[in-house]
Amino acid sequence: MRARLKAARGPRLPPENGLVPADELNERVIKVLDGYYLIGVRRDKESFYALSEEDLKDRYGCVCGLFLNYVMDGELDKAWKIIEGMDEDYWLRHTFILVFPGVSLSQFLKALWKVKELKIRMKSVISAGRPTVLNGVMDFTRLGPFLEGKKDLFIDGISWLYDPDIAPATYELGLAEWYYQNNRVAEAGKIVRRIIKEFDNETQRRLMFVALYLKAKVEFASDKIPDAYGYIKSVRRFAHYEGELEFSYNIDAAETYAALFDGKYEIVSGWLASEAPNEFDDFCMLDLYRYMIKIRCYIVNKKYMSVVALAERLRPLLQEGRRTMDLCEMDLLLSVCYFRTEEKELACVALGRALRIARRRGYFRLLADEGPALLPLLVHYIKTRGETPWLMSLLEVTRSVAASYPLYLKPINRGGAVFSKTEISILKFLEQGKDKKDLAKFFFLSENTIKFHLKNIYRKLDAGSAYQAVWEARLLGII
Repeated sequence: MRARLKAARGPRLPPENGLVPADELNERVIKVLDGYYLIGVRRDKESFYALSEEDLKDRYGCVCGLFLNYVMDGELDKAWKIIEGMDEDYWLRHTFILVFPGVSLSQFLKALWKVKELKIRMKSVISAGRPTVLNGVMDFTRLGPFLEGKKDLFIDGISWLYDPDIAPATYELGLAEWYYQNNRVAEAGKIVRRIIKEFDNETQRRLMFVALYLKAKVEFASDKIPDAYGYIKSVRRFAHYEGELEFSYNIDAAETYAALFDGKYEIVSGWLASEAPNEFDDFCMLDLYRYMIKIRCYIVNKKYMSVVALAERLRPLLQEGRRTMDLCEMDLLLSVCYFRTEEKELACVALGRALRIARRRGYFRLLADEGPALLPLLVHYIKTRGETPWLMSLLEVTRSVAASYPLYLKPINRGGAVFSKTEISILKFLEQGKDKKDLAKFFFLSENTIKFHLKNIYRKLDAGSAYQAVWEARLLGII
């Protein structure tokens, strides 16, 4: 039965050179799992948006492309109107619901039941090129607590979304992700090492990316960063061999994420300058993982206003899409940003939101993996808000990560400024609250000479006051 599409689109764009004809667009999307990936759908965005109602008739591939671009643009209301305009028994309606970010769990399960009833087996793109199955195009982490007790039920459901032959391995991959988040790292590693070979073929490219990335995360948690880099290189070789640009963008971000842990800021700066998504240009929800990495890059570059601006742009989209895990991660990074700018109350409020979600949903490692970036804030939060067994357990693991990766999210000292022994001594006295007169008396120097030293210190630290200079020097480990 053909879809009855309501008017969901905006005004039709005027014809332009380079727009892909409707028939060709339709064929490209029909072959989506044979090489035309979501990034290809995205590149043809203007062509999809230029389609007329007549163009959409009898071309379900074109309808798919239009729907997916609305989702990637965060235009969920327009995407839902496409769903609403379809007959209840039309198979495409239910497949759309299964990849629609804003549906409730009951809506998702109802659509899955209908897919089974219609005997439609999907070759799903649920990971959407992201390095996760539990938090891909939809946030499935709410199902995490049921994974262990409902194995057969999950495998049956997965068999209608992925290749039935690898449904058990896909289930175990999701279970391993859940174990990792709940700090059951050894169990997660054991599973992923056992099942990874199941995805080593050209039809399971997306799942291989997820499995290799999780293996790298386990290595990070086990304090084996050289091995983690090795796995990222393996992912890159695999993606390059298969020609998956959809993966390459996120692999670049994953490598940048690894570089943040050991202070390889030349990689960070290069990615931020040439590869990072531009939130002021073609804002795309397909880039969500990369936006989270970009927020971290903003933090190390002390671009705190940019952190707040990007976070608040993402917030309504994440809320509408029910992306609870991403909201938790965003508030966590926002709290780090506020704490580094001495907005301690705002930092505690943002961290409190993240903690409530993490405690309820089991995102333990999501927080603990921030290690040295989170540690001072978490200590402050516990001192001012009170301790609980869960918080103290989180503090213990966060300390361990901080000890293993002390350079993670450490601010960049621009220009590699070198501080003299006198300048370092002056900073230590400023830290104690001493003024220029005290400094002049202690060093047997004139106040004008002290002013000269302070001017150099402020320039090197990009600071406007003694207070800010002390704060920046602490962050950089100078004092």
